[in-house]
Amino acid sequence: MSRLKSTLAGLLPPVFLSFLLVFSVGGLVAGCAGSQARFESLRDSASLRQEVVSAQGFRLLLLERSRLIEQGGHVHVYIEGDGRPWIAGGEVVAADPTPRKPMALELLVQDERAALYLGRPCYFVGVGDAVCSPQWWTSQRYSERVVQAMADALADWLARRPAINSVSLVGYSGGGVLAMLLGERVPQVRRVVSIVAPLDHERWTALHGYSPLAGSLNVASARHWRPDVVRQAIFGAEDKNVPAVAMLHALPPGTEVLVLPGMAHECCGDQAWTSILGRLNKAAAASP
Repeated sequence: MSRLKSTLAGLLPPVFLSFLLVFSVGGLVAGCAGSQARFESLRDSASLRQEVVSAQGFRLLLLERSRLIEQGGHVHVYIEGDGRPWIAGGEVVAADPTPRKPMALELLVQDERAALYLGRPCYFVGVGDAVCSPQWWTSQRYSERVVQAMADALADWLARRPAINSVSLVGYSGGGVLAMLLGERVPQVRRVVSIVAPLDHERWTALHGYSPLAGSLNVASARHWRPDVVRQAIFGAEDKNVPAVAMLHALPPGTEVLVLPGMAHECCGDQAWTSILGRLNKAAAASP
């Protein structure tokens, strides 16, 4: 029994407690239905083709803007954040980490270029598979196996699309951590953009009193980086979840930093991403 449930049991009559727990489960089911509807609305609004692939024993979701991708050249690959690894205020491990609000997918929808949404193991699809134990969205969310599964899935997708010759990885929050790590493993990657990413997860978990991410790779611990990749990191000046000042030491050498005034952890609604992306594109083009 979680500390939350134990506390409630000590304060509330059994009948009321049973009602509360049933109500909570009902609310969870309704929340899942709303999340699915939001996901489908975003997917369909951008006319994205859906595919499910297998890598390292996991199933991963892929969404692609097929019409533009068929033209070849450069593609933007978006990676989702950590979603909901925990519920009940961090007391209970979530049965499904899929985010209620898929921020990276919202950014992709704003991006009119050729784009791919690269899913994470056990997110959106496969969560009920035997391989999908909670470690893959809690302590080992950035583990060697997770990173390699995503690298394999992306490499396979690129191999089936030889007209694509270069890639920009765009990762939101925890997806920014994965983007930095993936950029070292996929040769076609030419740029990595991390958005409000906890690039030193050891400092981040200590800052908030979270459980350490034992078994996860840490960007801050890497000592060697590809010299042919442009790296850009976006932080929100009002972000209390991932404060820029706590992450700057973890950036790979030469990373361009953009701290956006007035922005908290959630980025970049109301078409703001298109403006930011234009600025990033200019900066990347000017890099040697």
